[in-house]
Amino acid sequence: MSLFGGSKKGTEPVFSGLLGVDIGTVGVKVVELTMEKDKPRLTTYGYAEMTGVTNDLSAIQDPTKVADMIKRVCKDAGVKTKKTVTALPASEVFHTIVSIPIPGSPTEDLRPAIEAQAKKVFPLPVEEMVLDSVVLDKEMLKNAGKKSEGAAASEGKERFIRVFLTGAPKTLIQKYLDVFAKAGLELVSLETEVMSLVRTLVSEEDAQIMIVDIGGKRSNVIIADGGIPFLTRGIKGGGEEITKALAKSMGISEADAELAKRDLGYGEAVLPKPLQDALQPMVHEMRYALQMYADQSFHDHRTVEKILITGGSAHLPGIDPYVTAALNVNVYIADPWARIAYPPEAKPILEEVGPRLCVAAGLALRIIEKGIL
Repeated sequence: MSLFGGSKKGTEPVFSGLLGVDIGTVGVKVVELTMEKDKPRLTTYGYAEMTGVTNDLSAIQDPTKVADMIKRVCKDAGVKTKKTVTALPASEVFHTIVSIPIPGSPTEDLRPAIEAQAKKVFPLPVEEMVLDSVVLDKEMLKNAGKKSEGAAASEGKERFIRVFLTGAPKTLIQKYLDVFAKAGLELVSLETEVMSLVRTLVSEEDAQIMIVDIGGKRSNVIIADGGIPFLTRGIKGGGEEITKALAKSMGISEADAELAKRDLGYGEAVLPKPLQDALQPMVHEMRYALQMYADQSFHDHRTVEKILITGGSAHLPGIDPYVTAALNVNVYIADPWARIAYPPEAKPILEEVGPRLCVAAGLALRIIEKGIL
């Protein structure tokens, strides 16, 4: 099994079907893909949410309960394959970009320098974590050791290369391994929610895209450029907080507010005032993330070109024009099916459920990568 793994070049996919399982804060989502004429095709999907959940399901406090829920969703959806990819929750995984001295040659072992930086920035000892790294300045690494006309500027930033670094606690990884063993599925790869969302929604050619994934109890804000997440930020709160704020503002129960989220202003282009008020904390966090990205020194860009909204609250009526006006950035509802074939008659329902299945679809899309095992 690979952890956070990138693909191995020069090898062919080792199977034709793959299941992506997203264990969210209040439910489980699955997407199964198969390969058909070199293109992934949707075989089935499914999801289930638990009401009255007080704990974050993705924390795996009760492995048996989570495993039973996965089995039930897979059975109801008619899942065929056992080969599975899942994602660790972004709130439990550490992402950062570090700079290390440029090596003397392209083949020099970078691990000591990377681990030295990890010890400085991660809150856990590196011995208690699984680390994964991706060199961002690949061309500089390729030319390491070669003299150039600018070699005189030895003290400049050219003497360093940037590395995208991911770390996850070994104890959390073991919990996920136990869950999928109980569920009777073969976990062939384990990665992060962040990388799954980027794979689904961002290509290597796309520049400066913000992804806002509104979950049940927590949300993720990601800013990616060229397929690399330069900023990741977890936010406590999500759809449930919007429901609570809506219930308070309208003087109704939370159960009625949950229904009102779908019905209030249905068919209108303007987000109703109660929903605007409920979304204010989320918009504030998005604005803060935009400023953080603008202040970063790890990249050459300072502005975001567009925002994609995913998650169960992505279909709030009028949310995209409202956030567009609030942040002065074009906002769209995310579509995880852009690179996936499916029957044309399924389009209406897939457009409706798509935003909540972005992570699961991104996990299953690893089927197009080579050497996943």
